[in-house]
Amino acid sequence: MRRMRLMLALAALAVLAFPVSAQQVRPQIEEGAVAVPKGDLFIHNLDAVWTANDTVYRGVSILIRDGVIRRIGSDLEAPRNVTVIEGAGFTAIPGLIDEHSHTAMRAVNECTAPIVPEIRVLDALDQEDFSIYRSLAGGVTVSQIFHGSCNPIGAQSVIIKNRWGMEDVRQILFQGAPQTVKFALGENVTRKNWDTDGRRRYPLSREGVEAAYVSAFTAAEEYRAAWQQYRSNPRAQRVPPRRDLRLETLVDIMEGRIRVHAHSYRSDEIMMLMRVAERFGFKIAAFTHVLEGYKVADEMAAHGAGGSTFSDWWMYKLEAYDATPYNAAIMHRHGVKTTLNSDSELLQAFFVYELNKPVKYGGVSREDALRMLTRYPAELLLIDDKVGTIEQGKQGDIALLSGDPFDVYTRVEKTIVDGILYYDREREGELRGEPVRTLPRFEPAPEVAEAAGGATLARPASFTPVEAPQGPVTALVGATVHPVSRAAIADGVVLVADGRITAVGSAADVQVPSDATVINLAGKHVYPGMIDPHTQLGMVEIGQVPESRDDREVGRYNPHIRALTGVHPHSEAIPVARANGITAVLTAPATGVIRGTASLIQLKGDTPERMAIRDRAALMVDFPMPTGEPWEEPSLEGDRIEELVELFHRATLFAQGASTNDDPTAPFGPNVVNRDRLMLEALVPAVTGQMPVLFEAGRERAIRSLLLFLDEFPEVDAVVVGGDQAFRVAGELAERGIPVIVGSGVALTMDREDPVTAAWENAGILHAAGVKVAFGTDEVSNVRNLPYHAARSAAYGLPRDVALRGVTLTTAEVLGLGDQLGSIDVGKRADLIITTGDPLQIVTQVERAFIAGEEVSLESRHTRLWEAFRDRH
Repeated sequence: MRRMRLMLALAALAVLAFPVSAQQVRPQIEEGAVAVPKGDLFIHNLDAVWTANDTVYRGVSILIRDGVIRRIGSDLEAPRNVTVIEGAGFTAIPGLIDEHSHTAMRAVNECTAPIVPEIRVLDALDQEDFSIYRSLAGGVTVSQIFHGSCNPIGAQSVIIKNRWGMEDVRQILFQGAPQTVKFALGENVTRKNWDTDGRRRYPLSREGVEAAYVSAFTAAEEYRAAWQQYRSNPRAQRVPPRRDLRLETLVDIMEGRIRVHAHSYRSDEIMMLMRVAERFGFKIAAFTHVLEGYKVADEMAAHGAGGSTFSDWWMYKLEAYDATPYNAAIMHRHGVKTTLNSDSELLQAFFVYELNKPVKYGGVSREDALRMLTRYPAELLLIDDKVGTIEQGKQGDIALLSGDPFDVYTRVEKTIVDGILYYDREREGELRGEPVRTLPRFEPAPEVAEAAGGATLARPASFTPVEAPQGPVTALVGATVHPVSRAAIADGVVLVADGRITAVGSAADVQVPSDATVINLAGKHVYPGMIDPHTQLGMVEIGQVPESRDDREVGRYNPHIRALTGVHPHSEAIPVARANGITAVLTAPATGVIRGTASLIQLKGDTPERMAIRDRAALMVDFPMPTGEPWEEPSLEGDRIEELVELFHRATLFAQGASTNDDPTAPFGPNVVNRDRLMLEALVPAVTGQMPVLFEAGRERAIRSLLLFLDEFPEVDAVVVGGDQAFRVAGELAERGIPVIVGSGVALTMDREDPVTAAWENAGILHAAGVKVAFGTDEVSNVRNLPYHAARSAAYGLPRDVALRGVTLTTAEVLGLGDQLGSIDVGKRADLIITTGDPLQIVTQVERAFIAGEEVSLESRHTRLWEAFRDRH
């Protein structure tokens, strides 16, 4: 009898442990399971409220009580004992929702087995992770935190509220949100780019991934059948089936209690997984990344799957080569619930920028673009009854912006979660609860004329060309001309002949030759083409395919290596960059201490020679960090720095006269062997100031150590590249006249002790101190986003005209070519772009472009894919 009672008790526990309902989605945590803070807040007299629900209010207030929006209206008054935020000057949008993130995790991947749905992200979640605070600075209030993508079936995910400063990890969980699980497809799953040491794990192929799914769910079906048989007659079996957490979770997936979000890239895999899911009776709630979703958008819509994609990432690996920034627009056009995701804390900090890109690429309405980061991800995550829009009854998750959400110069000023202000740009130290450094401030340096202004320029001294043009003349007329070197010209005229600008001025001042080809650009804007001085464009085709890369070389010291030889003129990345107004770049190798000699190329030409503007334009040096900790005093100690010093000393002596003692096989310094005379010859222009030397240095200590290095070599024409903490050394850089090619415009602030906005304020501080500032991407795939690096800095204090110069004229000046390009002035190269507005604005379209006076095509791989798939049926 005792044995029978024990068996019945075990059976009862087993039945309780194995859910029966096939319809109810399981919450990740029940409502009210743990107490979370909720606030009372009154936001008074906002300039605008974008609700993401078809309404934009003007001049209204919002009342939040107990974390919930209670009223929205123009005649509201603040109740007593409620915190008040004055909304004048602010625009409210719903808190942004990121469908795919890996923030706040102590560990990301469990790669030892292909099928691991019993694992929980919750067990690796860290509520104290600083990435939570950084995401608030980007206006992000809700994130789905995923396991990594090395498994066909990964761990159970969590959806969190970005509540900073919680003591219990459960307090950041979104209460009542559904339980989700991460599936994955593609190269990450097959491990082709990772397991390079000879070890292999099944599955190794895409067909193996399908087989792994079928095998796993077949086993789950058998497991379910065994339990169903047991539950139907528990007395017929001595003991219940063995409980298996992995198979139990798979059954939960098949029966809809856990929703699937699948990491994906290629369209064939997307189709495969939908068919596998349909075979086993469940649906894919969303394909995430889904870079080829545009190829099978109709099939995704029919299946009922959403698509959460990157806005513009591509070509970083083979399966991303067919990615296109038009993906979101095409999926949306075909009825797929479409959202954008970050996959990283870096992008979360700039998430509000992503709103603009579906508008630019594919013409998505601004309302729908806003929804792609608010309402639509809330619907995909089944939390749209609580968040995603600003309306009465929804939770008080709001981002307050400094202006229009589709203005690139807009900042996130405050972020509110459940009616509590967690991020305030003006009160960061107080709300973070920890000390925050005060950034240095300088009296602003004299600014150049406002490039965006509409004032007509008096006739410039160089108005009349020195020599009459020999070739045909092209006249660009009717547009607003922005020379950059001076004020804008309304109803301007630019004459071009022989690849050069021959006249610039107003229609009243410039006479158009009778035989000129006239291009009427009324209502448009003419700007100089933009220049990226820090890229490997043309040297890399697919980031994770070594055979397609020529930006890497063995050895630490390669001044004799010239980039131009490695440039592939027919790279697909070149027309992509050109289509957004980039007409020239400084491209360079990317490895070693002395990486090589960079080449300035125009983005036109079918051979490297035809692309070259200046073959050997600059020496690229990755300045080594000295021995010691980042907070220690700067020094020239350390093997790499000492080698560099020795090499520059030898080159300086060599420049004074080659000696018979210069043995081509002798070492040039400690651990530097077998370098020949060519290396010293290549260094001569650098050590004698005939060629700029671009020193990549980010941290303050590295920059200060670089200054010590330059004390030993006063002839070197130095430029700091990257300069993430250059704001700490702004005065010294200004005093020495050392320009900075800023790389922190869209980067995270290096030190937690600084304000999270320090990286974005960097350029403005440098400029105010008197440092000449340019911008570089250090990218290949997204060189096209160069103007948005400058725009981010302009949003955080850099004058807009200086930001524009930082991607045009200042860059040319830093490279010693200010007399050749970078502005619309007589005698300069006719590198021109025709736009619908300010080129630093993401929504601006580049409609035409001229390089060296010749109109170039703006067609690219991406526009061809848009044309091929936008109306696919």
